[in-house]
Amino acid sequence: MFFISINKKVVGLVVFAIVLCLIAICAYSLSVISDTKNKYESVISITRMFDDTHFIAYVADESVQNKKKIEVFDIAKGEVILTKSVNQDIQNEVFNYVKTVKEIYAKVMPFPEKGYVIRVPFDPPRTTDVKLLNDTGIKDFDAVFIILSDKEAPILLILDNNLRPVFYLFNAGVDPLLEYLDLKVEYATMMSTQEL
Repeated sequence: MFFISINKKVVGLVVFAIVLCLIAICAYSLSVISDTKNKYESVISITRMFDDTHFIAYVADESVQNKKKIEVFDIAKGEVILTKSVNQDIQNEVFNYVKTVKEIYAKVMPFPEKGYVIRVPFDPPRTTDVKLLNDTGIKDFDAVFIILSDKEAPILLILDNNLRPVFYLFNAGVDPLLEYLDLKVEYATMMSTQEL
């Protein structure tokens, strides 16, 4: 007969290490699932707001969002028509638009049938302390989308931390940005809240 002596302390440590490893694996799996769910909900949210799949693909495409150039997306054509390098002055100009956000855009369909969407990236990402943005889950962002149409005042689109779109009205003119882009666009001027 052969007896093996097992130390209870060693067995306890081995079991504890195995449990810790399983907890770590579960936590990692949950974070991956959560991230995937957030991306899915983001695309679903955009889909519910828009009928135009070209724009949905443009906003949801992470490779587009990681580019470091300003892009002008023509809604009617469904494609990017202009790309230009971004500089600090333009980033500051567009960040000032964010600072003048006055309210969430309340109409059901924020996306016009024709017009332009200008994507301005921020490198490094900007942090904001604008209460309205913070209240809607936006503490920092790496890009801002400006929607221009001839029917309404410009609208800001910012993706929250879960990549869901939030639309805002703001109190600033976009002429300096259009001049920098050398883009001749007719867009509606600011309207009062009652007109919207």
